[in-house]
Amino acid sequence: MKDRLFVLKPGFADQETSYFCPFSAQVIGFLSYYPQVRDSLDVIELEFPRPRTPLTTLLGEDHQAAPMLVLGGPPVVVPGVTIREANGHSYVEKTLQILRYLAATRSVPMPH
Repeated sequence: MKDRLFVLKPGFADQETSYFCPFSAQVIGFLSYYPQVRDSLDVIELEFPRPRTPLTTLLGEDHQAAPMLVLGGPPVVVPGVTIREANGHSYVEKTLQILRYLAATRSVPMPH
């Protein structure tokens, strides 16, 4: 199974203002630099309102932040990356750590 990257869909409304998530945008920008990385993932855009299914289905109600990388196989140890587990799924939840994990496991340059 492929790793799954969950990001917030841009242009969501919150209190009558339209927004985008800068953290999700940073990860999507990285994927535009390296389309081969994007091709190795399933990218799922989430709506802003909670609960954010299917992410909550995988990790539970306590893990709805985006971006979120849910690993499809056994985790790889990458320096500076904390891999957590919920409901039997391994995941990476911090933007910079997601970028580090993807760069290390897809053999592209690391973020500096």
